[in-house]
Amino acid sequence: MSEISSHLHRLDQLRYLPMEPTDYCERWVTAESGKGYLKVCINVLAEATGLSPGTIKNWGTDFHRRPQYVLRLLRQADLLNQIKALEQAGHLTISEDSLRD
Repeated sequence: MSEISSHLHRLDQLRYLPMEPTDYCERWVTAESGKGYLKVCINVLAEATGLSPGTIKNWGTDFHRRPQYVLRLLRQADLLNQIKALEQAGHLTISEDSLRD
């Protein structure tokens, strides 16, 4: 297996791994833990999932009442955020052609 196909295979596997809301927030919330952190985290989760902040707030402070499907949405949002960070750093270029498909 070539190095490129090996990396693609790992990405395919990774996109199916669940990601808990707390793990997503640890990675993508830039506010310091403490006062206001939970509100920022809820808003970041709302943006990533397309759900309302009120819905996410109803999951509880540790998000233990979250639906199972959210774990996959958050993993995919995490991967997209990583791709975006690579592009912003100049390590990756997304062609205009790929945006039209």
